[in-house]
Amino acid sequence: MIKKYFFVVFFLMPIITFASDNTSFMIGNKSYDNLNDAILNLSENETIKMYSDAVLNDSIKIDKQVNINLNGNEISAPSSSFFVEGGTLNITGKGLIKELKPNYGAIRVMGKNSDTNSNYSVVNIGKDVTLQGWSGIFVTHTNNKSHGVSVKIDGTIKAISDINGDTGIGVYINGNIKHEESHPKIEITDNAKIYSNGTGIYIAGYSTLNIKNAYIEGEESGLSIKSGKLNINGATVVCTGEDTTPTEGYNNGVKSSGTSIQIESNEGYAGNMEINIQKGKFVSKNSSVIYEYIGKGSTTQVKSINIEGGTFISEVDKKVFLLSNDLKSTHPSFISGGVYSSNPNDYLKPGYTSTLENEKYNVSKSAMAVFGEKIDNSNSFSNVIIILVLITLSVITFINKNKIIKCFKNNFSR
Repeated sequence: MIKKYFFVVFFLMPIITFASDNTSFMIGNKSYDNLNDAILNLSENETIKMYSDAVLNDSIKIDKQVNINLNGNEISAPSSSFFVEGGTLNITGKGLIKELKPNYGAIRVMGKNSDTNSNYSVVNIGKDVTLQGWSGIFVTHTNNKSHGVSVKIDGTIKAISDINGDTGIGVYINGNIKHEESHPKIEITDNAKIYSNGTGIYIAGYSTLNIKNAYIEGEESGLSIKSGKLNINGATVVCTGEDTTPTEGYNNGVKSSGTSIQIESNEGYAGNMEINIQKGKFVSKNSSVIYEYIGKGSTTQVKSINIEGGTFISEVDKKVFLLSNDLKSTHPSFISGGVYSSNPNDYLKPGYTSTLENEKYNVSKSAMAVFGEKIDNSNSFSNVIIILVLITLSVITFINKNKIIKCFKNNFSR
């Protein structure tokens, strides 16, 4: 029971309400006994500030804008503390949101059946917030569609085994999401840290996932993808578990591989994978770093792959890339930068080369490509001079060659 102290000043002065040390949930100067009541009475631009833990009997559905400052406290429920559908959930302040009996995830997010609202279900996780459960964020669907989902993660996720013993997944995107229009957008920002005893991130359904300078670590794989767009710009992705390649395809999740980035081409999913890596660090403790295989079907589902930079390390000296023959024939050249623990020459784009330095292969533009680029970038007069010099050198070489041939014939003719 919340205690309230009323200080009454006469002469028609207003009554002022102060909260005691027992206050649990505050909206401005109004206090509430439980989190459900506080959310029910919350206006759009207000924030609930917590002064005690909230132990829920069931998930709270979020269908409006809800702002919560954890303020050093915890929110827990048997399974999924929050279910966001048709609302916005903004969590700030230091604290923890967790599943007591891990099953789905600390926060579940469901998109819309139609694309009429681009911000239908929105979740923003602040830098001091920790999510703990079978997953931190669980993105699901309505009739294979999940329109209007937007998730931004700047905090920490700890994924643990569920009540059946299945290993956790830090961020889970359901594989039944197959429609590409207005698909879920997930952003994992610079402060984010994801730890999992299974897979760090599992991108099964079609979505766009943008990862900045986050840290992602999984025991079975760092990151696994079956569908959609993956853009990495600065992340560290680490897999600590044993090498279990070759890996079988799986239609209800993903099997472990021991690799940093695991790409399963599986015709049972939306596929159309577009993978872009600008920079970052990708480490496998016991296996290859980037692994693509055909789990179901006969062709790769990778639409495009592009690596511009980054460091790719297999700590047991296995090949960085372990790819299907179909991907190698479909996308033979996709590297234009980066540092590798094994020779990447088979996958270099035209005009690029690798050099071995300190037992690592550094990819850069070849000398001829740089020279050609300088010609392209110079002014027209410089181009003319360069071309004339090249022609002159060619003529001199041709004349000298003919003189040598003539001399040779005169000396050895009968």
